[in-house]
Amino acid sequence: MSQKPSIGVFICHCGGNISDTVDVTRVKEAIGILDQVKVSETLDYLCSNPGQEMIKNAVREKVLERVVVASCSPRMHINTFRQVMKSVGLNPYLLEIVNIREQCSWVHGDKEKATNKTIALVRAAVQRARYLEPLTPEKLKVTESVLVIGGGIAGIYSALELADKGYQVYLIERNPSIGGHMAQLSKTFPTFDCSACILTPKMVSLSHHPNVKIFTNAEPVLVEGSSGRFKVTIRVKPRYVDLYRCKACEECAEICPVEKPSSFEENLVQEKAIYIPFKQAIPNASVIDKDYCLYLTPYLAVLGPPGKRGVCARCKKNCKSDAVNFGQKDILLDLKVGAIIVSTGFSLMDPLLIGQYSFGFHPDIITNIQFDRLMLQGLHKPSTGEVPKKVAFILCVGSRSETASGRSYCCKIGCMTAIKQALLLDKAVPEADPWIFYTDVRAFGKGYEEFYAKARGHLTHFIRGRAAEVIPNGSSLMVKATDTLLGKQIEEQFDLVVLSPALVPNKGTKELANMLGIDLGPDGFFLEVHHKLKGVETKRQGIFVAGAALGPKDIHETTMEAMAAASKVATFLGRGEKSVSPEVVYLIPGRCNLCGICVNQCPTKAISKGKNEVIINPISCNGCSICIPVCPKEALDLKNTTDEQMIAQIKGIAEGEDTTPRKIAFVQKRTAYGSVDLGGQNRRSYSPEIRTIRVPSMARLGIKHILHAFAAGADGIIFVEGEDSIFNEDRMRERAMLFKKDLGKLGIHPLRLQPTTTTLPQYEKTLVLFDNFVERVKKMTPITQEKREEVKKCLESEKIIE
Repeated sequence: MSQKPSIGVFICHCGGNISDTVDVTRVKEAIGILDQVKVSETLDYLCSNPGQEMIKNAVREKVLERVVVASCSPRMHINTFRQVMKSVGLNPYLLEIVNIREQCSWVHGDKEKATNKTIALVRAAVQRARYLEPLTPEKLKVTESVLVIGGGIAGIYSALELADKGYQVYLIERNPSIGGHMAQLSKTFPTFDCSACILTPKMVSLSHHPNVKIFTNAEPVLVEGSSGRFKVTIRVKPRYVDLYRCKACEECAEICPVEKPSSFEENLVQEKAIYIPFKQAIPNASVIDKDYCLYLTPYLAVLGPPGKRGVCARCKKNCKSDAVNFGQKDILLDLKVGAIIVSTGFSLMDPLLIGQYSFGFHPDIITNIQFDRLMLQGLHKPSTGEVPKKVAFILCVGSRSETASGRSYCCKIGCMTAIKQALLLDKAVPEADPWIFYTDVRAFGKGYEEFYAKARGHLTHFIRGRAAEVIPNGSSLMVKATDTLLGKQIEEQFDLVVLSPALVPNKGTKELANMLGIDLGPDGFFLEVHHKLKGVETKRQGIFVAGAALGPKDIHETTMEAMAAASKVATFLGRGEKSVSPEVVYLIPGRCNLCGICVNQCPTKAISKGKNEVIINPISCNGCSICIPVCPKEALDLKNTTDEQMIAQIKGIAEGEDTTPRKIAFVQKRTAYGSVDLGGQNRRSYSPEIRTIRVPSMARLGIKHILHAFAAGADGIIFVEGEDSIFNEDRMRERAMLFKKDLGKLGIHPLRLQPTTTTLPQYEKTLVLFDNFVERVKKMTPITQEKREEVKKCLESEKIIE
């Protein structure tokens, strides 16, 4: 490469998403006059085939050595444009992408200010591009096995798909049997297929597959390693019955003296303390609920002989197969896998949180899953056993609600489930009288509108209006509602009331996300990289999500996502190796004095002492940069985020002819940057004075970067670190306090530096801080040019702080 590489800049209109707010022609002209910029062009869609061809032709004709693309977030299309670079013989790391959509045009309404900010962002990218160097990823062999977390229909489908392709699959399910919620359903909509008839053969196929190992009563407790080479520790809880000895005869249940509510039957019936979850359970073996077992329950030990653990043990004494084993303990197993699929499903919101429906105060007020179980048991009123005729189905119980206990999103399956159950009622009970109280009927899937029409044809009453109250009235239930179409109040007596609660993330979802290092969305479900383009991928390579773990959805959509996740895993593992990012720390020759500070600081143990200098393992290094600022000899730097590149970018973003005050937000490139992007996707406006720079983490920043920013024209600096970062909040704030002390010594107010942390869904918190910070700095005395010159001299003297 030449000392002054030629640079091409390409600016996207994004079909008006950018050009409606940013004067892209003015940007093109302003950037075109910069030194080393040989091409400055705009196009409607740079990611399209014509856009990519334009870049390729410009590279060939103008012999470009660096490319800057100003478009949407690099989280969207960085791989697209890196492929363009490869196709014309350029190293993909000689590309720089500028985010002028999510973090500019979508969040600023003032065209002049948005254009000025865009020019600054692109100018900074050009400055940084001058110092880009070609990089080559390392290759690492991957482990060709997969862990599937969750044994519902999504987990079963993805596991079978991968097992059929020859991969070893480990499926873990925290309940005693696989099957999930689908196993509880009577029929499926809109075809009235028997749910068990669809699901059970898949469960059996999975259990017999030579490439599948199922662990029930199991959960992950630790995830280590990196994509392609994960080490996952799982805890398998005891079921106190030997799976290989048990014959599923259920004679043990017949003699067990203890009854408990059946979770599979949604607490509508009782089962014994030793039980098989349901007839088609996999594994088909008994399990003991230790919380109800007289032998295992500690507080019942007083009933037994002194020094003994309890009483009873009838099941063990009478088991002909000698399958009962009260001595079983938790087992920890280590699994080595190359990829992970998360398919943990959903739970129903507890209707007790929505008090006006009297759930829990009358046995004939039930959930929609309980209704399905009643259909299989023989439809009856839980209170009396009588057959109900007049049934109210109340939709949106806790969903589409802005209340503190509600969820703002749609449950997605409530409308079709209620219609299915109304038709089942009509078929099962002569003179049935189903009523559906709805907000809006959402019939979005194939055959769903026809299904809705069928219910209307069967004289189901559809009342547009959310039921206000359910009042128990002896053996009947009064429902109060407003029919918003007819504009009249309704008070009707019903035999049975069926609630459709919101679907919420399963218990433990947040903890699992933290363990895996992936994100949750604002709704609490797992978050995909991009809803439309990367619907089953997470921010962490090698970890995928499918089904209702991503949010409410029906069985059809769930199975499609399960197969998509399996396909993605097969593509990822099928290469046999993966690329390891070359963006790692490296040693500058001749500077290291073997002081060992970096060795102690490295969280991944990637640095060790050699004979004359430290040794860095590029496979273990995760690029967090914690080691760089602490090196007293400045012997370490980070590939693709070098000091030269960073300082050039800082100057480019802080300098310029426009008089707009500039606040630089250094944003951690994963969680924090994604959070700011999410604010843009939701069109949450904030001050155009905020200009972001992506960094691996705040650990990368030293005092010299802060001083360069103020010397070049910045008025304030914000640190935004992800809460899941290795450089945790305490360490980041401690570093910021040291910087503030140094700034104070130079006469720069410490309040011009503001650190914060965020999670991906907390974009509102971050953007409020942006606006508050801008207002705070406005109230301060402006930094004089004399002060900036003083800081420059301090930097030039290389005695940054005395």
